[in-house]
Formats: sequence, structure tokens, C-alpha cells
Amino acid sequence: MSDHKYESPDNGAATSSPKPEKRQFSPIAERNARFRALVRQAPESPGVYIMRDPEGHIIYVGKAKVLKNRLLSYFSGKKDIKTRHLVSRVENIEWILAGSEYDALLIENNLIKEHTPKYNINLKDGKTYPSIRITNEEFPRIFKTRRIINDGSEYFGPFPSSETIDTYLELIKRLFPLRRCVTMRKRETPCMYYHIGRCSGPCAGKITREAYLERVGQIRKLLSGETAELL
Repeated sequence: MSDHKYESPDNGAATSSPKPEKRQFSPIAERNARFRALVRQAPESPGVYIMRDPEGHIIYVGKAKVLKNRLLSYFSGKKDIKTRHLVSRVENIEWILAGSEYDALLIENNLIKEHTPKYNINLKDGKTYPSIRITNEEFPRIFKTRRIINDGSEYFGPFPSSETIDTYLELIKRLFPLRRCVTMRKRETPCMYYHIGRCSGPCAGKITREAYLERVGQIRKLLSGETAELL
């Protein structure tokens, strides 16, 4: 038998119905639910997403293989403190469709360089994804770089990883060896790289400028995807 005692209405005591229990929703939960509804409209395709703060400033730019999945991940599950802080500042999200993951990388890279978003820390300091540079010199060099210099040099990329570029450069050095030295000085005899087939020896007159530039042109075609003419 229950020990609880109830007062009867007959003894003059006032009675009242129990108050209905109210469910409490946190502002964060409501906000995340609102954004989940928004990003569910994003396509399941490659693209770039742009996050803006309440003032309309771009604070983060990212790329994704599947936009919808990537955006949903921001508003579900546990996040590190940096991501939570970013999400707390987001007021609106936009996205740009891309034809491929590589196209998305290019768009993301350009937008980050243009807007320098606050939360894109890794790419704000003038660094970017690596590219291949062909220098604007009498006997051009070719190498990997993360900095774009407006001196007439040509750039191919950016590439998603340094490993990808290293593979390209290794192939190029085997097929079309160019000079390896940063500063070229005339020499009586070529360097060690010439003797192992990794340099064309322009410093020692082992190749004419015309033949050297023809080799550079072949490299341009390779990097531009015009491989049919090289076969």
C-alpha cells in the first residue's frame, strides 16, 4: 500500500491538476536541426561549400566529394573544439557544384586565396596546394612549389598532394631531363647528373637552347594532358 497521502476535496483543501511536463530544447540543438534541414538540400556530388558569419563574411571554405554528407557531418555527432567554434559562428551556408573532386580543389583554392577566411588557417599564410613550376629563364627549370610568383613562370596544378607531384616530376626527369642547378654557370665538364642521365648539360654546351626548349615544350604537353602527340 502506498504511503502517499492525498487531501480530499471534501475537507476544503484546494486541488489542482498536475502541470504537464515541458520538454526543453537547447538553442544549440535547435540551431543544428535548422542547419541539418538546410544542408539536406545539398546535392550528393562534388563541390565547394562556403560558410558565412552573421555579418555575411566568409569564414570558411571547404571542398567535398559528396557535399550533402560533408555538410551534414558538421551538425551531428561530437566535434573538436575548433570545429564547434566554427559552427557556432555560421549563419548561412552556400555551395558551388564542381565537375570532379579536382575541380572542387581548384575552386576551393582560388576562393581561399581571394577571401582569406578566418578558419582556413592552413591556407591563409600565402601557402597553397603544391603546383609544378616551369621558370621563365633562358634554360628553364622545373620543380614543385607552393608559392605563385608573377615573373613569367608557368604553373601547372594545383595538385591534391605532394606525392602526386613527386610522381610526375620523377617521370619528367627520366623522360625529359633538364638542368638541376638553381644558378647555372658555364662549365668545362657537366655535373654528375648529366652522367647519370638526369640533366641535359646546358652549362657545358651539351644541348642547344632550341633543343632544350623543345624538351620543355614536350613537358608542357605532358602536364596539359596532350599525351597523344608524345606517343
